Amino acid sequence: MSDDVTLKQSSTVYSNPYLEVEDRTYSHDGREYRYVVAKQPEFSVVGAVTKEGKILMMRQFRPGPGHFTHELPAGMVDPGDTPEETARKELLEETGYTGRIEAVTTAYVMAYSTAKRHIFLAHDCEKIAEPEEDPGVIGEPFLLDPQDFAGLLRSGDMLDLDAALILAARLGIPVF
Repeated sequence: MSDDVTLKQSSTVYSNPYLEVEDRTYSHDGREYRYVVAKQPEFSVVGAVTKEGKILMMRQFRPGPGHFTHELPAGMVDPGDTPEETARKELLEETGYTGRIEAVTTAYVMAYSTAKRHIFLAHDCEKIAEPEEDPGVIGEPFLLDPQDFAGLLRSGDMLDLDAALILAARLGIPVF
């Protein structure tokens, strides 16, 4: 099989500031393939641990699932910002904490999206401010002990599970 894949046609079927949906047709080895692709921005996710060994989390309402979920601090990479700057900024804005940021990896979110998730760890975090109020967010930060974090990962009520599993592995927290 050749690696020669050509984009033949692309048209936008939906667009808002956070999501653009494209209908794309590619050709490969004489055949055409049609896909619907979500064009989304890159974002940074931060697995953060306090100096006391607690894990910083967010409890936030998410409209897709239609209920509160648990997740790590995260946010879209704004134009002109680096993924690391975004990680540092989102950690402070969402939780009021700051720490030493370490880049871990970058991965695509899914096969039918252009979004990339930049995963960071923040070590030795300490609270220096109150979380910022965001009129578009229903949520709050909270702290977890490592054993409770492992239970949360097994619960099925966690967004950004890949980033959370990386944090657990880096901290030596057995999950399964």
